Amino acid sequence: MKQKKLNILITDVPEDKKIEEKVFGKNYNVHLTNFDRYKSLSKKFKSTIDAIITGHYIAFDKKEIKQFPNCKSITRYGIGYNNIDIQEAKKNRVKVFVVPDYGVDEVSDHALGLILSLNRSLLSYDSFMREGSSGKKISWDFTLNLNQSRLKNMKLGIVGLGRIGSSLARKAVALNMNVVFYDPYINDGYDKVLNIERAENLDELTYDCDIISLHLPYSKKNHNIINESFFKKLKKKIIFINVSRGGLVSSKSLAKFYGKKISKIGLDVFESEPPTISNEIIKLWKKKENVGKIIISPHCAFYSLESLKELRFKAATTTKKFLEKNITTNCVN
Repeated sequence: MKQKKLNILITDVPEDKKIEEKVFGKNYNVHLTNFDRYKSLSKKFKSTIDAIITGHYIAFDKKEIKQFPNCKSITRYGIGYNNIDIQEAKKNRVKVFVVPDYGVDEVSDHALGLILSLNRSLLSYDSFMREGSSGKKISWDFTLNLNQSRLKNMKLGIVGLGRIGSSLARKAVALNMNVVFYDPYINDGYDKVLNIERAENLDELTYDCDIISLHLPYSKKNHNIINESFFKKLKKKIIFINVSRGGLVSSKSLAKFYGKKISKIGLDVFESEPPTISNEIIKLWKKKENVGKIIISPHCAFYSLESLKELRFKAATTTKKFLEKNITTNCVN
């Protein structure tokens, strides 16, 4: 008797399905759609789907999950799952999976790149030279009073010492930086392994850090974990980095303390993406005097050709292992 093929729906991220088809093999039908085409999928088609692999564009809420009565799992391309109602999925016996260990180097590199660029005022110098050069004359002046500091004299505070936070810590130590972290879920002694300091509470990072970088997942519990109260306690003006999740800190709070407690900002994420022109940080970013002092990238810290391939391969492999062997590694519900 011929085995019935299982149907996999991929809603976004890849432009093709070569990697996924190779992982799943001949016993699966892999259907690739995108955000626009997804809206036109019929209820009949959705009822045939056995598993979904998705990004962050489509909200799998109560109404949407019920459109897939035969779906057994939803695998998220990435570690965040804000767009999936995991409790509703559980009620409908749908396992939700994430891919937590792709792009670790890329995201930590991105954070480090923002730190180096902001501290060395690279974009400010570049902008000065571009705008000041005319004809045969090149603007050539390093005395712009941009307040660079010697990196090895700076203290980096890392909030969240998971895979990416640990990777950044290791790279920062290699650059002779002083590193302190706060993460209540990390076992004692891990700080000794990485040759860094441990803070017993979040407020300790406000004492003498020059840079603070966020590297923790978002949840309702840590919504705006970095808030006005935290910024008020800062003893120094800091460089603030967030390549993690936008909901960990509000743009309003960042804007309020920029120039007071925050000297420079590097962001790859926002609470709402893409941010609007009316966003407080975007308004500051667009001002000429803040060129090079506020650097924004479009939620791309994870990206490289290698990391995207790794992400796709691991998402497909996770789904297949569950469907065939009931392996629930990296299941969040």
